[in-house]
Amino acid sequence: MTSHLNPPPASINFVWQPHRNYAYIQEQLFGLIEDCLPSGTVVHTVGDAVEGALSLSLFIRQSREEIAATPADIVMAHGIADKRYFFIVGSDGLPLVNRCKYVFVPGDWHVNRLVEGRFRRNPKYQLTLQDRQIRKVGWLRLDPMLAKSKTNSAKFHRRLKVLWAPTHNTISSTKSDSELSPSSFPAFKKHLPWIYLKYQSEVSLHPRNRGTKTPTTEKLIACDVVISDFGTMVFESWALGKPVIFPRWCIDVKTLMERNPLSAEAFIYRNKIGLHPETPKEMHRMLREIDRMRIEDPNFDSRGSGVAEFIDHYIDPAERGFDAKRTARELISILSEVS
Repeated sequence: MTSHLNPPPASINFVWQPHRNYAYIQEQLFGLIEDCLPSGTVVHTVGDAVEGALSLSLFIRQSREEIAATPADIVMAHGIADKRYFFIVGSDGLPLVNRCKYVFVPGDWHVNRLVEGRFRRNPKYQLTLQDRQIRKVGWLRLDPMLAKSKTNSAKFHRRLKVLWAPTHNTISSTKSDSELSPSSFPAFKKHLPWIYLKYQSEVSLHPRNRGTKTPTTEKLIACDVVISDFGTMVFESWALGKPVIFPRWCIDVKTLMERNPLSAEAFIYRNKIGLHPETPKEMHRMLREIDRMRIEDPNFDSRGSGVAEFIDHYIDPAERGFDAKRTARELISILSEVS
């Protein structure tokens, strides 16, 4: 029991990947976990894991994947959008997740996806992870946001705060802004002047589409409503109690649903979980209603149909606000199991 509570020095290894776009998110997530572990427990490396230590990576595809002598034992994705992330295949044509000893996931949705993957007939999508290898840990990035949201909740502001936070675009930069992609970027840009005119507005593009790479934490905490499409921001916003508007006329919804038909994102669009305006006029009406209700009844849930049930299935709420401690505790638990 002592080893469970007090892991040996340098017994846990955080494996960084040299991705410029994701340097800050790695720093944030690893920092939150390390703060919950005894001092000296963690050793940091780049690319390859340390032999003899329990290693954690935030990326399913590790750098130097094919020649890494010691790949990470555990993968916890750097974001929580589904996007069939755990079905990405390596150069051998097989799912990379099958090389992991454990996978940390936010909630039941991903657990079910990984279990369902065991029954695929196509080897390209057939997963081999067993139940004991899949661990629910919630989503630790919510911890500081929830804590800060509680201090901000009492501060009333006159104008509705709107944040447009699209995920990265998946079309060539040579194409025009009018061409649709599964992201609302860049097609939604032309609607920003109206948003700026009516509301207090902010924009936070995905790190791939902007110069500064810092996570969109402060803007998300401060806003009242988010306009987005299919990234981690959607799930974080809902977990924080904020409505998300999906501007369907600016999104290639058909491609989004057909490309990954079993993903959470396809489920959300197919079943219209949340707020799904088909036109700018419908979006304007939704924004006016959100603005009205935040003043008349601050406790009113403006997130829309099906969100409350869905988000608790997607991000386990058992220890929400303390998921960094939960993740650290799971690491120590696995360490005691394997030692």
